Amino acid sequence: KLPYQSTLVDQFSIAYDEYLEILAGVDSRVRTVLKQDSNNYQMLNACAPCLYKLEDEPELKYSLLVSMDGNQSLKLVDGKFRSGTPCIDSRRIPADLLIPAEVVDIYKDEVANAKRVNGAGTGGDDHTIENIDVADNGETSDPISVCEERWRNTGPEARKKMFALFAVSGVFVCLCRHGHVLVMCDMIRSGELMKYALAVVAKLIDVYGKDIIIGYDIGCEFIKTLHNSALLGEKAVAAGVQLVVPTFHGHSHNRGCQVNYLPLYAEGTGKEDFEGNERFFSFSNGIAAATRLSTPFHRHQSIAQLVQFWSYAKHAETGNFIFQNYKQALEIIANDSAAFAELATRLKITGADCEDYLQQEREYLEKRKQEPKDVTDKVEYLQALLSLEKAGSAPTTSEASPYSPLYCAAFTRWETCQERVLLLEDGLGLTVDKRWRPGSQEYVDALGELTHRQYRLALDNLERLVVQRLFELTKLGMSGLGYKLREKIGKALRARADAIKNALNEYNRCAMKMKRPPMSWNEVMDMVTLAEFDLLRETREDIRQFPWAQRIHRQAMNLYFNVQRAQEEIKRLNVEIPRTFTALLDRHYDYQVAIASIRESDPGLAHELEARWTYEDRISARITRRLHETSQLQGFSGHLAAGKRVGRSVLGVEGISLPSWATHAGPFHEAHSTDQVDVEDDHSDGEGSRLPGFDDENDAGQFIDFLDRLGDGDT
Repeated sequence: KLPYQSTLVDQFSIAYDEYLEILAGVDSRVRTVLKQDSNNYQMLNACAPCLYKLEDEPELKYSLLVSMDGNQSLKLVDGKFRSGTPCIDSRRIPADLLIPAEVVDIYKDEVANAKRVNGAGTGGDDHTIENIDVADNGETSDPISVCEERWRNTGPEARKKMFALFAVSGVFVCLCRHGHVLVMCDMIRSGELMKYALAVVAKLIDVYGKDIIIGYDIGCEFIKTLHNSALLGEKAVAAGVQLVVPTFHGHSHNRGCQVNYLPLYAEGTGKEDFEGNERFFSFSNGIAAATRLSTPFHRHQSIAQLVQFWSYAKHAETGNFIFQNYKQALEIIANDSAAFAELATRLKITGADCEDYLQQEREYLEKRKQEPKDVTDKVEYLQALLSLEKAGSAPTTSEASPYSPLYCAAFTRWETCQERVLLLEDGLGLTVDKRWRPGSQEYVDALGELTHRQYRLALDNLERLVVQRLFELTKLGMSGLGYKLREKIGKALRARADAIKNALNEYNRCAMKMKRPPMSWNEVMDMVTLAEFDLLRETREDIRQFPWAQRIHRQAMNLYFNVQRAQEEIKRLNVEIPRTFTALLDRHYDYQVAIASIRESDPGLAHELEARWTYEDRISARITRRLHETSQLQGFSGHLAAGKRVGRSVLGVEGISLPSWATHAGPFHEAHSTDQVDVEDDHSDGEGSRLPGFDDENDAGQFIDFLDRLGDGDT
């Protein structure tokens, strides 16, 4: 019941720092005795299902599935904006997962250098460049793509700035598909620059090698930067690095991007959605308030503690992750296979036809160009003529006084339109006597192009409103939102519904001019992706005749590819299950060997290892139980067995007994060898296969279940 005193806060902070430093010292000694202090050990062993590769396991198309993204919650306020004397704290967290700022800055000029190289060779003549963005320093960028317009972090680097108030604007994180943090870096006084993603990709290649597929919300644009990078381009191509767009973020990418980068159409991705970063960022928001006004050391300390806790939680959920994904994949194969078979019979198509449809759509969208420049000039000329016609002829003094506001406004309007028409006529090589007149062939053709443009603008507006509705609906269902924010989003949704109705009416009006069928409200609400909007946008060719553009065929394609990805998920899970089980067994042996080696020389450290092993043993029991439940699923095609990790020696584990959870699903051999140990082999009748002290296998099984329930109660 003491009043608040800042000195008590300082004392507690100092004591907490000392406590964490003691724990760090103990961790260092534990890692040493467990032989876990080698270079990049933490990255190489962050996730057992992803990284614990076994000998003679099936080959996967991609060795590692990861996602990366930036977040601006974990900011740090610059010390010069705070009151008092800045506290100089030079301490550093020895985190293996954090890429230093100086390493990230190696790639700071890669975007500009790539554009400079691509721009070389255009000759010394001046060229008129259309649809480009000019940065503050006068450099130009490539033509703006649809994805660049929709995603701020794909825009020019010069625009990705941060308020001077913040010395660190957030973190850029890379996670594996099971949620484990692999590597991260600070975003220094900027938005989400390309250099952070380049530094992460370089680290992934150096540590994990080749055949890595990365989910990034701007993967379609980032892959261009990656391949054009002078420092990393050839290295990334040789390593076979691929990019995809996360499933939910794919809603806001155009169809041309979706057919090439959406996980649904990417072979080897399984049912991974690559949205793990959003879950981690939602969790990390809990420490955002504490990091902004801390020292750089304490900010990193908080983030390190958060990542450690997050990794422990994800490790404990490994068994449940595998079980749920396996169950989901089996359900998709059962349900969607039947649905596709029914549709295929009705449409007289096969899976090969769906593959062909996808390739045809990719080729069509690849060769589809923007509006030709001559067509753009003619449409702009027609619009200028219409504006001049609306402005009327040059007013005369007989109609109004030359000094009246009405005369001045009318003359200025006519003069502006006349100058615009003359300028465009000069570009088209026309004279006043050859000016287009209503009814002429050129006038009629341009009027048709203008109708097409108005149609596309109406469709773009309708698409924009639907996308905003999708994101607001998603945000409304997120946890952690306050009442006022929910009310604000709810009002925005009601207003958005009226705006969508008005935009739909305008679209139908333009569609009627082009003799296209109108859309109903229900059809618009069913458009959960932008794919169908992009198909409607094409006006130069009626693509509705192509099978891949018809909704019933697209439904069949989605069912087919969903089944393909589910089968790939089963294949990957069948590899991850033995990896996980082997990693748990090897961890058990490592602890037992380490405890035995120091029990006499360092009893205190041996006691610490025993305490940690007890905790690990309970977590392993929970994971193994889930793996066993997975193996009992109807349709399970894997093998719940322990193998041998690539490069690991099995010497020194003779005589060490198996953990109790290893016999949860069936008897085991008492020694760990290079041969696989199969928990599903329930046919051994030898005496050595029974649990010591029990003559009846049913009694042994009941005793093991009893121990498992005790472990669950303790955890």
